[in-house]
Amino acid sequence: MKRALILGASGGIGSALASALAARGVAVTGLSRSTNGLDVTDETSVAQHLGTLEGPYDLIVVATGALEVAGAEPEKSLRALTAQAMINQFALNAVGPALVLKHAARLIARDTP
Repeated sequence: MKRALILGASGGIGSALASALAARGVAVTGLSRSTNGLDVTDETSVAQHLGTLEGPYDLIVVATGALEVAGAEPEKSLRALTAQAMINQFALNAVGPALVLKHAARLIARDTP
């Protein structure tokens, strides 16, 4: 493996993975909300950030996510559930990675015969 793209590179898992890959000689490109302003829940942001990159990447990892979004802490009981908190979690942890895949497809290394 020669090149890796890590989205969420400033967080715990993303940062650790980026460091481990770099230590193995992999050229790592990292993007994150806090460092680059990438918002995986906003398709315009995803398209803009990924649109500036040149592929191919041998590995693309989406290490974004959160337990707390917009001040809504993890639920401890059914009474604590709110529709908006669930929508926010779904947007970040499911829709966001799907948008990344949509816009990162052109960056993925392809086998050639």
